[in-house]
Formats: sequence, C-alpha cells, structure tokens
Amino acid sequence: MPIHVDVFHPSRLVTAVVRGTFTADDVRDAVIQFLASDVLHYRKLIDIASPTKPMDKAGAQAMANLVLAQRDDRPRGPLAFVVSPGQAAENAETFAKLTEGQRKVKVFQSLHEARKWLEEQSGPVELR
Repeated sequence: MPIHVDVFHPSRLVTAVVRGTFTADDVRDAVIQFLASDVLHYRKLIDIASPTKPMDKAGAQAMANLVLAQRDDRPRGPLAFVVSPGQAAENAETFAKLTEGQRKVKVFQSLHEARKWLEEQSGPVELR
C-alpha cells in the first residue's frame, strides 16, 4: 500500500507516509481509514516528501472536501505536512488553505521541524 497510516494513541499522534505511486482511490481509502479511527482531535503528520508522482491539485481538493464533509463538532488537532520542493508543496498548501479554518496547519520541508512544531502545539489532543 503506497499510503501507510499509523495511529499512536498514547501520544495522540497520527502519522501518514506516502511512498511510491499512488492513486486517488489510495488517498480516499487512507482518509476514510483515518476518519474511521476517530482521531480528528489528534495531532497529524502527513509525509508526502517522496512519492513517485505527487498528487495533483484536484486530488488535494478532493481530499480536503472529504475531510470537510465530516460532521463532527469536536475541535481538530494540528496538521503538519512534510514535503519536498515543487508540486507536492503546492498541493499541500492548497489542502492547508482549504482546511485552515478547521485547525492549525503548516507545511514543512523538514521532518524534524514538522515534529517540533507539532510538539509545540497546544490544542485538542485531550483524553476523552
């Protein structure tokens, strides 16, 4: 599977890593898996720095629409994208702009900086 999602409940962190070639169905399935895990309030790290072919702008918009369509009144945890320069960065920025009213979201080119920023974020990661 080109998109691997891990949920770390003790630290309230979701990590998704994209590698190789992926399709729109792969993205949809990963988002559905993430949403089904009931972790909207967790911090999220999405690593899209090294897929073979980055998602296009339409894919980023479709993913944002799927997330925005979820009817959940709980606050959403902060989201950090890790990208390489180029199209992947542009599409992560597109997703960030479309969903910025939902949570804190930021795009990084360094995994270390993304993790550091997520650790610094306060917000909806509390126990239920």
